[in-house]
Amino acid sequence: MAKLRSELAGAGYSDVVTVLATGNVIVSSESHRPDEVAAIVRRLISDAFGVKVPCVARTASQVRRVLDHNPLRDVASDPSLYLVNFLSEEPDPSVVEALLAEDRSPEVIAIEGTEAYVWSPHGVRAMTLSYAYLEKRLGVVATARNWNTMKKIAAKL
Repeated sequence: MAKLRSELAGAGYSDVVTVLATGNVIVSSESHRPDEVAAIVRRLISDAFGVKVPCVARTASQVRRVLDHNPLRDVASDPSLYLVNFLSEEPDPSVVEALLAEDRSPEVIAIEGTEAYVWSPHGVRAMTLSYAYLEKRLGVVATARNWNTMKKIAAKL
């Protein structure tokens, strides 16, 4: 992660911080467009490390809004089993409606805009509503973070 921080700083980002060792990066940028920042970071990672990985970015206020909003707060009792999936774009409303109409018990899902909140009481390994499933079903890029990680990220903003 130190090399990634160095590459990002060299690309003009300031206040570069990584959170955990799982690809969570916080940067200050002159751009106010998360999609633009994600595209630049994706290219930088590809050029510097020879790895092609999807990137999804959010502003600090968007991250705080996710935590404040918390649509499954009455259901999700263990933050390690409660995930928010950040989607690269807002999915087709008819696809979202069809997915939400399905019974995925005991899992619970709420999709609002570019976030999909998933409560998986039996754990991530047993999860059917994984980020990979959501990517395929919704036709978007997704990356998931559990609620504990989200709080750690927000604490560094």
